[in-house]
Amino acid sequence: MKKQLLSLLFVAFSSIIMAQTNATNFTCNDCSGVSHELFKVLDSGKIVVLVWVMPCGACTGGAITAYNIVKSYQANNPNKVYFYLVDDYANTNCQSLGSWGASNGLDISSYSYRFSNAAIKMTNYGSAGMPKCVVLAGTDHKVMYNVNNSVSSTDLQKAINTALVLTGTTEDNVTGSALKISPNPVNESAVLTCTLDQASNVKIELLNADGKLVQTVFAGKLNSGENKMNLNVSNYHSGIYYVTLSSGDKIKSAKFSVVH
Repeated sequence: MKKQLLSLLFVAFSSIIMAQTNATNFTCNDCSGVSHELFKVLDSGKIVVLVWVMPCGACTGGAITAYNIVKSYQANNPNKVYFYLVDDYANTNCQSLGSWGASNGLDISSYSYRFSNAAIKMTNYGSAGMPKCVVLAGTDHKVMYNVNNSVSSTDLQKAINTALVLTGTTEDNVTGSALKISPNPVNESAVLTCTLDQASNVKIELLNADGKLVQTVFAGKLNSGENKMNLNVSNYHSGIYYVTLSSGDKIKSAKFSVVH
């Protein structure tokens, strides 16, 4: 009996972990009658920011933060990052949800949609929250960000930036920047070259193939021109890695392989 109970608890726990680390597909119409299939959207290289609201006063700040961040990516990555405003349990009709969204500046556009459909479930991503914000990306449908009740602009931007790296698109307007790894593939060590047109405060990070931070290579001010630094990967497993150069919410990346 105890073994059966432990097995059931293990299955339940595993299901929760899976639900929180990978997206669950849905196909449904938005409030304008347009059909969306989540996995098709993600497979096409798009990034989806899902925000569930009641709607309510407590939902407002986080929803506005998420919408404004998604909007900020449209200049350099038009229609690459989508904003889905979703009624929490599909018990608020589209007209009411639309009125609430419009009153808070959450406009419908080519990258912003509204949904009141029970096919989009908060419970697929853990516990409920107001608002609940989830970022989904990649052909393996990863959950890049999952928070309840409040949205950190810094953390959300970082999640979207990482998603852009993993989907092969990064913003190219870190002023006059270039990023190169040599040699590539790397056995034990490589030279990372970062070229800037002007001195800038930057952060250089090493990510694994899942977009997880492995190492902060550098954080601070770099001079204009060519900046070189050594990158030791002798203790890392063979596989695909990314180096990212970020300045504010702008990012560049370089992909490389470690082969031992």
